[in-house]
Amino acid sequence: MKNSAGKMFVKGFFKSLLFFAFFIGIGTLSYRTVMHFFDIGNDTADAVAANLPDKQQVKQKQKITEARLDDVSRHLIFCVDEDGSIKKLVLEIFNCAAHKLYYITIPIKTQFTLSPSLHRELVLIKPSVPRFLKLSAITTYISDETAYEYGVLMIEELLNISISYYSVVPKSVYETVFVTENDEQRAENKGSSEMIYPREVFSSEFLEFLQTIKTETQLREYLKEVYSRINSNLSFEDKLNYMDSYLEISGKNISFEVIAGNDSNSEYTIDTDAAVKQLKACLGE
Repeated sequence: MKNSAGKMFVKGFFKSLLFFAFFIGIGTLSYRTVMHFFDIGNDTADAVAANLPDKQQVKQKQKITEARLDDVSRHLIFCVDEDGSIKKLVLEIFNCAAHKLYYITIPIKTQFTLSPSLHRELVLIKPSVPRFLKLSAITTYISDETAYEYGVLMIEELLNISISYYSVVPKSVYETVFVTENDEQRAENKGSSEMIYPREVFSSEFLEFLQTIKTETQLREYLKEVYSRINSNLSFEDKLNYMDSYLEISGKNISFEVIAGNDSNSEYTIDTDAAVKQLKACLGE
């Protein structure tokens, strides 16, 4: 009986050992599969294994976007409310040599698909980020200031354009410059019944104010005051490099448009080919 009991113990022990080894093997295989699928490198794995407090803090140490001065600048303007949610999105294209300004409204209800590489990067910050989302949802998934930097990357992918710099503008400041104009008249002139998304234009008060700026000193003071109330990855000193060109702009060289696409009640779909042509015309390409 003792021998039988011993044999049963040994058999049970080895069965348990084999089961444990099998379980470990499955776990390791699943881990490697997930790591390969999301393209997570050893550095990231080590960070997770070391139980770092916040992956976003690690990401913030790196610059996601770089501001730069361009002869034809592409300035992305985020209008945000008090909690940082994106309410309006406008692309300012400034051709310094031609002294032309274009303000292109990008509907925040635009639906788009993230590229696999950008999606993998965002999943490391917020695993629930979907590949298909609206521009207005950016701050829903990314809660800190990097939301706007990733917003820049999304717009660059969406419009196949390189952004020079961006600014995050509180709604209270934004509304001293822009108002929303419903462009129904343009639809009537086109003889079309299709929905026309409203564009952002200068308010009449701001246009009157612009008439009072005649000198570099006045413009510098205005820009200084604005910069004290917004966040931009282009410094105030670098912004002053555009000052001479700004002073040369006439009203007839300022245009307001909506990015080419199709509007519906629930979403806006950008017409990629038409949008590329539209932007190239503004960029002088």
